[in-house]
Amino acid sequence: MKRNGTSERTEPLANRDYAALRITFGTRIKHLRISSNLSQEELAHRSRLHRNYISDLERGKRNISFEALHKLADGFGLDIRDLF
Repeated sequence: MKRNGTSERTEPLANRDYAALRITFGTRIKHLRISSNLSQEELAHRSRLHRNYISDLERGKRNISFEALHKLADGFGLDIRDLF
C-alpha cells in the first residue's frame, strides 16, 4: 500500500527483467539482420519462421523458444551462441 492508503499494482520485478531481456535480444537480432542485408521476410524464409514472428522478436514482444533460436541461427548461418 502507498502512504495514502491506496494500493498500487505494479508488474513483478521478474517480468520487468524479462521484458528488458526481450528488448535487448530483439535489438541484437535486428542489428544482425540489417548488417546481413536481410529483410524481415528473407530472414523469416531462411529461418522457417513467420515474418510477423521476426518483427515481434525484434520489438521485444515475443519470448523465443529453443527451437526458434535454432531456426533463427540457421537462418543467419550462425551458431546459437552468436545470436547473443
